[in-house]
Amino acid sequence: MRVRASGRSRQDAWRLAALCAPLGLLVASPAQAQQQTVRLAPFVRLTETITDNAGLRNDREAKSDWITQLSPGVSLEARGARLNGSLSMSLNANHYGNNTSADSTYLALNGSGKLMAWENRLYVDLTGSVSRMASSLFDPRPADSVTGSNLAQLSVFTVSPYFTTRFGSTGSVRLRYMMGISDSGSATMSRNNTQTWSFDASDPRMTGFLGWGFSFMDRTSDSSATSRQLKQQTTRLTGMAQAMPDLMLRLIVGAESNNYRVSNQSSSIYGFGADWTPTPRTRLSATVEERFFGTGHTFTADHRSSQMAYRISYGKDASSTSSSMLSAMTLYELLMMSPKNMADYPDFAARDAAVRQQVASNPDAARLYLQPVLTDATFLDERLQVGATYSGPRNSLSLMAFMSDRESLVDRNYAVSSDIRVGSTLRTTGMIASLGHQLTPLTSLNASFSTSRSRNEGSVNQSSQSKMLMAGLSTKLAPKATGMLSARRNQGTGSAGDYTENAVFGNVVLQF
Repeated sequence: MRVRASGRSRQDAWRLAALCAPLGLLVASPAQAQQQTVRLAPFVRLTETITDNAGLRNDREAKSDWITQLSPGVSLEARGARLNGSLSMSLNANHYGNNTSADSTYLALNGSGKLMAWENRLYVDLTGSVSRMASSLFDPRPADSVTGSNLAQLSVFTVSPYFTTRFGSTGSVRLRYMMGISDSGSATMSRNNTQTWSFDASDPRMTGFLGWGFSFMDRTSDSSATSRQLKQQTTRLTGMAQAMPDLMLRLIVGAESNNYRVSNQSSSIYGFGADWTPTPRTRLSATVEERFFGTGHTFTADHRSSQMAYRISYGKDASSTSSSMLSAMTLYELLMMSPKNMADYPDFAARDAAVRQQVASNPDAARLYLQPVLTDATFLDERLQVGATYSGPRNSLSLMAFMSDRESLVDRNYAVSSDIRVGSTLRTTGMIASLGHQLTPLTSLNASFSTSRSRNEGSVNQSSQSKMLMAGLSTKLAPKATGMLSARRNQGTGSAGDYTENAVFGNVVLQF
């Protein structure tokens, strides 16, 4: 699948420049450069894949291929008083030896950063992601970014300046603006521009026992596929009571409006919540609200021990493709919870940079943890996710199970050309397990298994299922060189019938 170097590629370059500009300005300033630590690490990754079904076709149409991917790139990390962030970027050139697909070149990027523009008052958050992923849950699911034709290049960028200050002993105020751009470069999901203004003020200990919170949000979304603009406004007033030293109770009232159904609809919000922190390593939070779509809820529970970390989340709320990618439990989140990473990197910023590098070094494993659906629509997502990680001296184990029901909240007048259809419920279930074993200080064994099932129920009936098993060895070849050799089996059913793929793949990464 060819990704052409068109105007869209130039747009990605401008977005990347916008992400890097604050860092460049900061490093260029002599006064600030003395307070900053910047690490720039160029690298080259060479990946070879031998597969018996490069197009993920049925057995009669399967064709083998030898696929070469050359990925020069750079990783950047900044730590200091005013700027903290990390960026990993590579340009990936793919060559198909048996011409089962056209040669292609595409950009992969993952970065985030925070700039303090005014001492403890004005900040700017920046995030950027460019990656290939499955464009439909009902077509063959690729195990990487070079096999099959069910691939779309999803770009998500956000820039969010905000002002914050404190009042009294426990009060705080925050005014934030966020501009987000998401685009898949395909008809499945067109270019979307989102602008959000939000204002939050709270004083949880106004009287020592009682407190309050106020929040306002105004969001507009524009899609290149339609002239219609989606609008949403929410206002909430929260009363807080510190029932016990480790228990906070909340009472919520508010109002909201949107035009998801063409005409504006307004409704009241009322609900309650609680936050319980029985120990420094255990945290539970729950919120239940009556919303315009019915009863919405959010429940999260986290617990850490010396070698284990657990997380449960269950929620029902309006969502979108970009927001679901940011809120879903991912490999990044599980690694951030890992007791080993928390012990090795007690500072959050340092741990964030280390984990992002771990995810970037194994993009195929990271891809298994994401279950987004590409759509222009705002949808109702009811999602349950359970995750656990074990970190021992030489062994690590991660498990995640998920279940999601998604329904479109917009009507037929708004473009919805994706897996989420008006009048249907998209139901996805699955689990992922990954195992790591350190054979020597330089060599480790890794294995993962994933399975997922998706089906549309209602006005459209579709179903698919996929299973994937991978195992391999990774080792440090030299102080600045690593290597990996793995094998996988990918099989499933979908709209195009049954498919099976067996592949051996390996890579060598050189850092400079």
